[in-house]
Amino acid sequence: MRRISDKAYYERRARTEIRKANMTSDPSAKRVHLALAANYLNHVRSMEADAEQGGDLEMA
Repeated sequence: MRRISDKAYYERRARTEIRKANMTSDPSAKRVHLALAANYLNHVRSMEADAEQGGDLEMA
């Protein structure tokens, strides 16, 4: 159950960083916020892949 709250946390952080990027006019800051959002989303995808892999092992 902890994985679900972790996933929600990272998704929320990514949305926050995207919102910050949309609110700034500084191109450097925009790139940083979008890079952070991408990292958070990659982490979520990695967690989903780990969960799928764990599910596959349990069925075997």
